[in-house]
Amino acid sequence: MVCDLDLRIKEGKRLTVFGRCFEVVRYYSVPLGEEMKLRAHFGVLLTVAFVLASLTACTSTTTNSNVAQNYASSTDSGSSSAHDDAQIYMFTGGFNGIFSTGVHDMASELRKKGVPAKALSWTKKGSSQYAIKQAYKKNRARPIILAGHSFGADTALSIADGLTSAGIPVDLVIVFDPLGSATVPKGVKKFINYKASGSKKNPGSFKPGPGFNGKIVNVDIRTLPGLDRASHWNIVNQQNLQKRVVDEIAATYRRG
Repeated sequence: MVCDLDLRIKEGKRLTVFGRCFEVVRYYSVPLGEEMKLRAHFGVLLTVAFVLASLTACTSTTTNSNVAQNYASSTDSGSSSAHDDAQIYMFTGGFNGIFSTGVHDMASELRKKGVPAKALSWTKKGSSQYAIKQAYKKNRARPIILAGHSFGADTALSIADGLTSAGIPVDLVIVFDPLGSATVPKGVKKFINYKASGSKKNPGSFKPGPGFNGKIVNVDIRTLPGLDRASHWNIVNQQNLQKRVVDEIAATYRRG
C-alpha cells in the first residue's frame, strides 16, 4: 500500500503530539511507501502515515537552573573510557525517534570504542547547547561533534550556528537527510551531509556561509555500494553508513 498524505495545517497552529505541545512552522507533503510499515506489539502490520511537519515546542524556554537536570535525564546510559572533555551529541528525528533508532545504535557503538557519544531527542536543542557552552567556559569542550537525522539534523545545525556565533568552534557536524539545506557557518571545521531523498542528480546543496574555511561534503548515499535502497525513513539504519559515521566521529575524537 502506498499513500500520499498532504494535510494542510496552517502555520502557527498548535498541536499535541505524543503528549507534547508543538507549534507548526511549516508542513510537507510526504509520499509514504512500504518502508513506513511498522509491526505493532500485537503482531499486526500497520501502515502508518505521518505528515512530516516542522514543529517547535510551545513550552517556554528552559531556565538555566533546571537545564542540568533535563540534560542528565535525556542522555543514554553508558560510560566512556577516554577523556571526558568531548562534547558529542547525536539527535534523533521526530515522532519519538521511531525512524532514527540507528542514531542510538551508532552512539552505543561509539561508547564501546571509548567515545562518549550521547543520543538525544531533537527537542533537546536548548539544554544541549547550554551544556556545551558551559563545558567550553571550563575549557572542557574538545572536540565538539554534532550529528542528527531529519528534525535532529535541523537541531544539530541550529546548535552549530548558535555555538559558532558565540565564538565556539565546532569540529564536526554530520546531518542525515535534513528537511532543507542552508549555509554552513564559519567556525565549523568539517560538515558532512548524507542525503537519501529527492533527485539523485543533486547530492545536496549545503554551501559555505560568510567566512567559512572548513570542508563541506555532500553525498547522496543512494549512489554508494549497497545503499541504493536507502530513504529518509531508514537512512540511519543502514549498516554500511553507520560504519562510515562511527569511523569518522571516532577519528575526529582521537584527534581531539
